[in-house]
Amino acid sequence: MTLRGYIVRRSINSVILIFAVIVFNFFLFRLQIFILGVDPVDIALGGAFFENDIREQIRESLGIPTKDANFEVWYNYFLDYVARMITLDFGESFLQRLNVYDLIAQRLPNTVILLGTSSILTIIIGIILGTTAAAKRGTRYDMSFITISLAAYALPVFWIGMLLIMIFGSYLNWFDVAGGTHSVKCQQGLCDPVTDFLDLLNHMTLPVVALILNGFGSYLLLMRNNLVDVLTEDYIVTARAKGLPESTVLYKHAFRNAVLPMVTIIALTFAFIISGAVLTETVFSWPGLGKLILDSLLLQDWPVAEAVFLLIAITVIVANFIADLLYGVLDPRVKYT
Repeated sequence: MTLRGYIVRRSINSVILIFAVIVFNFFLFRLQIFILGVDPVDIALGGAFFENDIREQIRESLGIPTKDANFEVWYNYFLDYVARMITLDFGESFLQRLNVYDLIAQRLPNTVILLGTSSILTIIIGIILGTTAAAKRGTRYDMSFITISLAAYALPVFWIGMLLIMIFGSYLNWFDVAGGTHSVKCQQGLCDPVTDFLDLLNHMTLPVVALILNGFGSYLLLMRNNLVDVLTEDYIVTARAKGLPESTVLYKHAFRNAVLPMVTIIALTFAFIISGAVLTETVFSWPGLGKLILDSLLLQDWPVAEAVFLLIAITVIVANFIADLLYGVLDPRVKYT
């Protein structure tokens, strides 16, 4: 199959997957009306009691039929829902009565800054340490890297976060752990750009460190194992037999092939940036999408939850698509089928 044909086929499959996610979202949340007897009006009212006419006004504004509505009403509601999701019209939050798109737009930059920074640093640190461990395979450096990475990976990220807050926030008082992305002064626009940037760094350092400590181990181990396997290949043995320096063998001949299997994992890492780091954002009170997802699920704010789920699905599907194409660019041996 040609590259163009592969792109067309994968594009069609991606559209079908996204549509399937939209349908799944619809039933995932609305089946609660029939199975659990949940009424979205009660969610919007926060459980408070109101007269029936007020409840009906709110129900009409939400646009959700009653449990007893006939099939035609629900079918038309489903078609309207699909049309709105396709155009990224997510409606209003049940609880905050704000446009869901605006809520996500407010939180997304905070999540991208936090998760983007931590993901890039995690990948770089993991690959560098993994390459070093493979180059020194069997030595005490190799064993130390493996032990540290396994220990860090096994520790829950929320525990790491609370430990960092206790030591560097409460005890040493080096970093601001009051929550948010900026201090009150900078939020009010009273800081110059340099002070504002330093204030952001002060707030995001600990959550970034927590995410790095929890995540670098998987990249280290994967890179090390890939590189160890590549270093036993015949062409590497031939390169060494020619008398090439070990650094040339390692970085010019082995590294590129060893990093190929990581393309998909790296692509998915960046895809899941949009989902936020729920535990980390909660521990550090970071106003990102992760905390928004948690709050919307706990409070049953369906429009917010299903909108974020759809965006996560789209980014993961697109990231997988891009990763598959990158394989062909990085490795000419790959054939599209």
